[in-house]
This record gives sequence, C-alpha cells and structure tokens, in this order.
Amino acid sequence: MSGYIESYRGHVLASECDVMGHMNVQFYNACVSQAMGTMFGALGVTPQIMNETQRGFAAVEQTNRYHAELLAGDIVHINSGVLKTSSRTITFQHKLFNSSTETLSYEATVTAVYMNLEARKSELLPDALTRKAETLLLKEGVGA
Repeated sequence: MSGYIESYRGHVLASECDVMGHMNVQFYNACVSQAMGTMFGALGVTPQIMNETQRGFAAVEQTNRYHAELLAGDIVHINSGVLKTSSRTITFQHKLFNSSTETLSYEATVTAVYMNLEARKSELLPDALTRKAETLLLKEGVGA
C-alpha cells in the first residue's frame, strides 16, 4: 500500500465556480480542510479527544499546486497521507482527483503543529501519536 487513504469525497457545486466556469481556489482549500479532519481522525485526534484533552492541531504552512480544472458537477476525491513528522509537527500530502477521469487536479502539502489549545502553544507530539502517524507515512516514489 502506498500509505494514501481516501480522506474526502464530494462534487463541485455550480456555486463554487468562478466567472471562468471552473472551481474557485477557495473551494479547493475547503476540500483540503475536510480532508485534514479525516486525517486527524485517522490519527485518533477526534473532536471529542480535542475537547477532552485540549490538544489539537493548527496548520502553519501550506503549499498548493493546480494541475487541471474542475467544473460544476465533477465528482472529486482526495487521497492523503503523511509526508513526515518532527517532534511537534506532522506534514500531510493531499491529492485531489477528478473521480470520473482519475485526473490529478490539485495537490496540497500542509504542515500542522500539535498544540495545547488552552495555552495556544506548541507541544511535543505524544509517542503514541507519532507511532500512529508513522503508519500513515507515504512510501518513497509511490503515487496515489
């Protein structure tokens, strides 16, 4: 297995398209936001756990690449995985595809810092969380 998991599935609404007729950039990011929630859940960091422990993640860096247009009605999905971890961060790779054609439309790399939600400061990733993230590491040279 490549390490990728399906983290989002949906379709492009007409209201998400700009005057040129393709999906506006803000909605690509909205899909990634949904995918991030799925990835946090895959790590065991659910909204319930965040509320109980007052620990969670905040995105601190994102890089985007646009490859192909998406149009109203297109069915889409995102495959995501972990690129790397550090003592305080996890970097995720997201690939958004047109599900009908399997065309890669967009990629986003997002680094999220683990933090104390009350103190609003970063914290070391717990060992169990690091181990879980390692199970989602993407394999070198393997596509989605």
